[in-house]
Amino acid sequence: MSGLSLVLLTVLMVASGQMTQTLYVPAMGDMAAALQVAGDSLPLVMAFYLIPYGLFQFIYGPLSDRFGRRPVLLVGLSVYVLGSALILAWPVFPMLLLGSFIQGAGTAAAGSLCRSLMRDKFEGSDLVRYNGYVSMGIMLAPLLAPLIGGYLNLHFGWQSMYQFLLAVGLLVTLVMVFWFRETLPAERRHAQPMLPAYQHVLHNSAFCRQLGMLMAAFAGVILYEAVFGVLVSRQSGLTSTEISLLFVLPLPLYFAGAMLASLKAASWSINRLQWISTVALLLGASIVLVSAFKPDLSVAGLVLGGSFYFAGAGILFPVATSKAVAPFPQHSGTAGALLGGSSNLGGGVFLLVQGALPQMNQSVLGGLLLAFAGLVAWLLIPSSNALPEPGI
Repeated sequence: MSGLSLVLLTVLMVASGQMTQTLYVPAMGDMAAALQVAGDSLPLVMAFYLIPYGLFQFIYGPLSDRFGRRPVLLVGLSVYVLGSALILAWPVFPMLLLGSFIQGAGTAAAGSLCRSLMRDKFEGSDLVRYNGYVSMGIMLAPLLAPLIGGYLNLHFGWQSMYQFLLAVGLLVTLVMVFWFRETLPAERRHAQPMLPAYQHVLHNSAFCRQLGMLMAAFAGVILYEAVFGVLVSRQSGLTSTEISLLFVLPLPLYFAGAMLASLKAASWSINRLQWISTVALLLGASIVLVSAFKPDLSVAGLVLGGSFYFAGAGILFPVATSKAVAPFPQHSGTAGALLGGSSNLGGGVFLLVQGALPQMNQSVLGGLLLAFAGLVAWLLIPSSNALPEPGI
């Protein structure tokens, strides 16, 4: 399987999960009304998806190191399809939460493996470059999802979005059955128990720093995605389709950041790329926060600040992921599970916590984004003199 084929299949395997995360964002207000729940309850759907999406990666990763990537992936995709079917069978809010939980538990397999497949095949600056390609491809799904979700909700109702997800899940499963080939040969697998495998990876202090940076930046992205639709609908009279158009505006900047990481992987140091990403994160958070105090510019500031924040995340994610998994050729599934599982679990738990806050407005969002960006900078400082140039 060529590098390009592997990138395309990797992007496809995570497409359903990425679309599940953002498809309904522009329809949150309409969904809340249809399900007869408060609008502030809708971010719980994302939390119920992200928590199992993070937790089950801790299981899928080590299992894929032992049994191979293909069987683990196919089991996970089948579970995802089950979750989508349950939501359609019983379209009530409690089942929406349960079905989202099952969806997350299933697609966690793809979320975990997308970080280890590239490590199975590439090393050094090539690893950063191909991880950048994957990040660019993966961003196409959440770029299209809100547009599709806004259209489906407007013309066919909120349940049509989950019919679409069920169809995508079935299609992806069939493609993987017929075209995906094992990337981890039997001679490179190991039978080490899960706990020692995780201890082996976590013993690496550089890995822990990269993990912390990824978790902080990802929490900001997830929070922005979860509350964007609610904030814009509260501050304007836009329809779900119009909100979806605003929602996708920052996403091409993520694409551009990942492209920059791919193009400069062989000539710029990891340290340089990570500091550029950190500056973009800090700038974006500051714009969101400052514009919150100017009502006429609040929505524009939310979109512009989100664009800079997403650009920084687009650079950071492939670079930090590559730096983290590079030392673990035989434990890349475990390392990938820690990266993806911790980020998504942390994001889901944070959404539950923020749901208990007295209020969520743009100033609170901007302050939290600034705190996450500051944490990325703080974690990057100790490793500034320890990163090789160029590449990994």
